[in-house]
This record gives sequence, C-alpha cells and structure tokens, in this order.
Amino acid sequence: MGKLPIFKFYLFFSIIVLSSMLLAQNQSQDILVLFSSNGLFYTTVDKEYEVPEGWRVLQVSSSRWYIESYTENQKYEIPVELPRGIYELNDNVAIFENGEKYIQTPFGIGRIVKESQAKNVLKSSDKAEALFAVPGGFRIYYVLKENTLEQFFEIRSPIDKAYVVLSTAPEENNVRLMYSKAVAAESAMAEEVTAEGRKIFILGYQEGLKNGVNIRNKVLNITRKDWQKINLQYTYTYNWQPADYVIEINTGEELPAGQVYIYSNVSGRVMPIGLGTMPDVNKQGEIYVSKSWQLYHSWTLNKLTKLGGRVYIVGDLNLKGYGSAKVILNGKSIKDLSITPQNTYKILKSSADYYEIEIPVSGTAKISISFSYSEQ
Repeated sequence: MGKLPIFKFYLFFSIIVLSSMLLAQNQSQDILVLFSSNGLFYTTVDKEYEVPEGWRVLQVSSSRWYIESYTENQKYEIPVELPRGIYELNDNVAIFENGEKYIQTPFGIGRIVKESQAKNVLKSSDKAEALFAVPGGFRIYYVLKENTLEQFFEIRSPIDKAYVVLSTAPEENNVRLMYSKAVAAESAMAEEVTAEGRKIFILGYQEGLKNGVNIRNKVLNITRKDWQKINLQYTYTYNWQPADYVIEINTGEELPAGQVYIYSNVSGRVMPIGLGTMPDVNKQGEIYVSKSWQLYHSWTLNKLTKLGGRVYIVGDLNLKGYGSAKVILNGKSIKDLSITPQNTYKILKSSADYYEIEIPVSGTAKISISFSYSEQ
C-alpha cells in the first residue's frame, strides 16, 4: 500500500467520478478500482462496520465518523481431553500434529478455537458511502500466436464480487510473474477510456474475484516481424555472442506493458516456446524474447581515431547463422556512415544519433562498417 499516497489525489478524484456515474445506474453496487499493486473499494456501510485486516478508511460521506479499535480475546472449548499424540510446546501452548492448539486454563484443559485478534470498527453517525484502501491489484499479460495477440487481466482482490475498474498509467505496470490459484473467465471487451492521464478498463460486474480471476479482454490481429537484434558495441573488439531474439509488432492501438506467452508451430504442433517482455506499446512496439541460437555476431575493431572532437571508427561485423539481423548503431551526431558490401543492407531508421540497419543472413557474412561520431 506504500504507493497509494503518491496517487491519492487523482485516485480519489477518479473513483468519485466513476462511482457517481455507476451508482446512478445501480445504487446497491459496490465498486472496486484496482491499480497494479493496490486498490480502492467504494461501498455502503451501516452505522457500525467492521474494517477487515489490511484495509484503511480513506473517506466516509457521513457528518461524523471514527475508528474504534479493540482486541477480541481468545476463545476456548472447555473441557476437553488431550488427545494422545505428538505435540510441540510454544509459550505454554501445546500444538498437536494436526495444528490444533491446547492450553491449560483455570477450568481445565481447553482447545483454542479462536485466536485473539485486533479489530477495527468504523462507527458512523449515519448509514453512508465509504472509500477504503484495500490490498489487491492486477497484472496484464498477453498470449501471442502467430499474428494474433490476446490480452488478459489477472485480478487479485479481497472482495469477491463488485463492479470492477482497472486503472493504469505508462511505465506503471511492473512486469512480473505471479503464481496463484486462478480461475479463467471469458468476458466482453472492457470499455476503455482515458481520464486524468490514466488508461481505465471498465470490466463491469464480476464475481468470484477472491479466487484470482483471469479475464481475456481482447483479441487483436497484428502484423509482426521477427528480428535477430544486435546492439553494436563498436569501441572494442569482442568475440562471438548471441543476438537478441525480438518480435516487432504493429497493434494499431495503445497497449500497457506485460509479459507475453509466445506460441509457435513446431513440427505441426502449436506449443509455447518462450516468455517475452513487452513494454508499453503506442501502436508499434517490440517484444524481447531471449538470446538467440539462430544468429551469432562478433566485432573486430580495426581502427579508432580521435581527431578534431570526433571519433572515427573502422571495423568488421562478423555474422553466422540465419534470419533478419537488425543492427542498432548509437552515437552522438553520427556522420560518414559507410557499409560494404553495399548490396547487403537496408537502412530502416536514421537520425542524427541513431541508425537501424537490416542485414539478411544465411550462413556467414563479413560486413565492413565505418563512421564517425562526436566526442562531446
């Protein structure tokens, strides 16, 4: 919940706007707004409402409210017979091998049926609407099969049923794996809007959220190009190393970052072959898959000369394998770029400080490259 104060203002603003709109349609519907690692829950509370562990009250619509805290004592079943078996003793508590706990009381041996527990009760002057910060969150992940990209939401929630809204911003979704008991669900595509600089996915009313629901949100037909990517380190000689296997995609729309489960046709069977990482995509993007066995590269630096504030590079890029190599050349104010043989390459992108160069490879190749860049 540590990130919540940073977002507090616009999270609160977003939830009030959304809740006002949705409650007008259904006054009894609870609203759950989830972010990548926390959430907000908007619900109706009676004059007394027990606040679950890990929840925090942010706002209540009544004229007067407060939190009353107390500790609920242990509860025992008395008397009981101590079953024969193996026990572990911990602070005068006998823990049986099945996990049951026993303790000596003034009235004999008792079995602990409920541990002492801290309780927080929201006390309100009226029945009211309350906003809670709650644990939970979601992740976005994808499945790529040839030219089809499927988007999924994995939801973690302390509430079992609610009207669900997901909120994300660029560079906010941590790409990570989460292993949990989960239930797959099919749903119509979420309504997608932008508000306060955030992308909002309105999933509508959902049930079974505590089980860890996975929802397929959309299926996109995309165009793709598989590359063997080489970020050329040209200031020193290096030996053979694998290229990066990346997939360039054109989605036609913005997509938040997420992990991508990549499937391929292997010997007539479609099967998962890897797990890739996709950053935020603005209609076009790149999925990093792994290092590649398909193409290796090495670089021989023949000459490095510094003259008049510029550095002059002459070297050979050695390639072995097959596929389309994308060579990335970075440098400040690149000039005088020369590549030979001249019929072996195509410049895909170029700017003052950046070049993308395509080189088809089948077998082995030696590409001579020379250029200069600014030292300053």
